[in-house]
Amino acid sequence: MTIGLMLTTLVYSQDKTPWVTLSNLKLSTRADFTLNYHPAHDTVASSSDHGFAGKYLVVALDGTLGSRFSYHLRQRLNTPNIGFANTFFQGTDWAYLDWNFTDNLFLSAGKQVVAIGGWEYDSNPIDIYYGTEFWNTVCCYEVGASLNYKDNSGKNHFLLQMSNSPFISAAMESIYAYNLMWYGNYGIFKTAYSVNMIEYQPGKFINYIALGNKLQFNGVETYLDVINRASFEQDKFFGQDITAIYGIGVDIGPKWIVFAKAGLDFNQAQLPNTEAYDQYVTPGKRVDFESLGFEFYPMGDRSLRLHLCGSHTNMDGVNMFQANLGLTWKVNLLHSKLLK
Repeated sequence: MTIGLMLTTLVYSQDKTPWVTLSNLKLSTRADFTLNYHPAHDTVASSSDHGFAGKYLVVALDGTLGSRFSYHLRQRLNTPNIGFANTFFQGTDWAYLDWNFTDNLFLSAGKQVVAIGGWEYDSNPIDIYYGTEFWNTVCCYEVGASLNYKDNSGKNHFLLQMSNSPFISAAMESIYAYNLMWYGNYGIFKTAYSVNMIEYQPGKFINYIALGNKLQFNGVETYLDVINRASFEQDKFFGQDITAIYGIGVDIGPKWIVFAKAGLDFNQAQLPNTEAYDQYVTPGKRVDFESLGFEFYPMGDRSLRLHLCGSHTNMDGVNMFQANLGLTWKVNLLHSKLLK
């Protein structure tokens, strides 16, 4: 009786309106069969490896606290994400609060996505079948805070963020990331642009200029991302350390999508085996890939998905082929039905 009364007091305000709401409670998971084939090169014989693997098991929830605050959590249950400590919190993609000062201005604080532009980077990892070298290595979730502004038209969202540097390897390392981000939504054309100053050592920064461009029209979605990474200590600032990605998906009916993707990472900003400004695409590395596949949605919505994807990669002159067959499903536990 006492516990019930306490919960009622916490959850409801005096006018009987909910003080705490839960708007979404989602479970997503994906499992794949993957075959990697490495053709013979130089003195190394051809080889293959293959097997089944559970890729993701994720719970996400969102809701409000009173009239001015909202909360957001996404937790990976299968394994910690990239990070320096094997802790439960490292498996937390994000856990942050939004404080809405006005309808246009809000502050976010907690563990959140490091604000780097580009649509591959911005995608839910469960929807990426094959990624660039940068996407595969970047630590994209860190503790920090961001000030956000959205205009009345809904076309522009700007955010200014300070967070722990994604290059941290231990707690309290005293290196940070400073990020300015613009999301634009102009009908069929959308942007995810950023300028980032990221410390890789105290007082030493690498700059990112990330330009994500997307077009959506008539069952077609296509995007082009370009990321320039540079230290102010290198001779040439532009075009020496680059990631570029092009992707396209085409609806070919209510249940089928055909997609293709190509990516390139290279770092010519420094000689190999030197102290790296870029610790994700390291000096001297070059990786390019092409990927082709399809998605099948047997229920006609986006709740249950089968995918088949084939990819070719050339890494520093060494070729590799991959085939990937998998199943993804998403369920809304709050409403006890599969998600659209």
